[in-house]
Amino acid sequence: MAADKLKFHLVMAGCGGFVVLMLAALAWVCLQPQTVDVQAAERHAIEQCLQRSEDAARSEIQRRAQADSCREMRKQYVHKFGEDDS
Repeated sequence: MAADKLKFHLVMAGCGGFVVLMLAALAWVCLQPQTVDVQAAERHAIEQCLQRSEDAARSEIQRRAQADSCREMRKQYVHKFGEDDS
């Protein structure tokens, strides 16, 4: 019985340690400065998204869903970098 409790507590401690490590990694990634290259790559991704949303080979539902995704990408871009004059 005591061995089972010890095993349980070790597994739970390992899981807790993993969660803390993943949260620390997420915080580190989020706090990294956004470079001009990152901004250009995200702008390019939005442009490609818009092209796919206008593709006549896709169904209307697919184009609409793609356009929704593009709007969300643009919203996140503006939140990160501000309005883009280009």
